[in-house]
Amino acid sequence: MRGSTSRHSTKNAMAIYQGVKKAGIDFLCYVPETWTKEVLKLLLQDKTIESVGATGEAEAMAIAAGASLAGKRPMVLMEGSGYSSGTYVLSRLGLMHHIGWLMMSSHAGGMGEVAYYHWDIRFVGEPLLATLRIPHCVVQRVEDAETMIREAQLTVEGQKVPAAVLLPHHILWEGE
Repeated sequence: MRGSTSRHSTKNAMAIYQGVKKAGIDFLCYVPETWTKEVLKLLLQDKTIESVGATGEAEAMAIAAGASLAGKRPMVLMEGSGYSSGTYVLSRLGLMHHIGWLMMSSHAGGMGEVAYYHWDIRFVGEPLLATLRIPHCVVQRVEDAETMIREAQLTVEGQKVPAAVLLPHHILWEGE
């Protein structure tokens, strides 16, 4: 059964990290979580990316907005459920004031989710982003990660709004 033999995919984490690097991200604000921990490890080892930990997703988004105003190319790495706590920051700073930053999160609760306690996440992540009209995408094939991350960052820079890249279980884990 999924989950009982799963382990993090370090190969896929490396592909995601390389996509972040190629997109030019130079500032990271993160809220640690289990699913994205291998990606976070790689980002924290990279001394060309300034990194700041946050106590919650709303705080991380606000810090990223400030970094954007300071000329950085920021990214928030977070759990997918955190979009709900960041709603005010997304709408006020991101949409109203056109301050952009990239967000990358786990994406639980979608097709293939076997943990009953993640059922509510499917009502938070993508639906909330769609309601706020935040540009977002779900990486379904790791081979597409670099392109999707780059395109999301181009959206951030061109439209001056936040954009999100969501990473489902089959991208972050292996051993199914």
